[in-house]
Amino acid sequence: MILKRIFAIFAVAVLMLTSACSITKEVEANAVPIAFTEMNNYYVKNGVNTNKPLRKIINTESEFRAIFGEAAYMGSNGSPTPINFNRQFVLAVVNPVTNRQTQMFPLSVLQNGKAIIFNYQVEKGAKMDYYISPYVAVVLDRPTTDATFEIYWNEK
Repeated sequence: MILKRIFAIFAVAVLMLTSACSITKEVEANAVPIAFTEMNNYYVKNGVNTNKPLRKIINTESEFRAIFGEAAYMGSNGSPTPINFNRQFVLAVVNPVTNRQTQMFPLSVLQNGKAIIFNYQVEKGAKMDYYISPYVAVVLDRPTTDATFEIYWNEK
């Protein structure tokens, strides 16, 4: 009896994942690329609750500053990515705190009608002696219309 119940729960979970993947693939099939800028030289502030992945559309500087701080350093690429919240917004994914080497990369941002798909990749490595809050974020131009868009977050 317990095994049947566990199997049923597992089957439902697999069906939900499969249907979510097929919806994203269906929307992605006829989508066109959107220009974006990868956000660099920021860090996730201490105290940001990341017990589970945080997927966030950030529309204002105050929302942004609640999550991210600037991490500038010397050199030609040391300045934080400039963001003008009057003309732009941010799509961000912050993964839970980890002691594993973790890098997150944006792969593409696509649009199909009122659907926007943010494809990103996560690479995990060896254990470290300290903890990090890995994130990936992109800066996009605001739409020229007041239409509402549905965002699909797609880890590949």
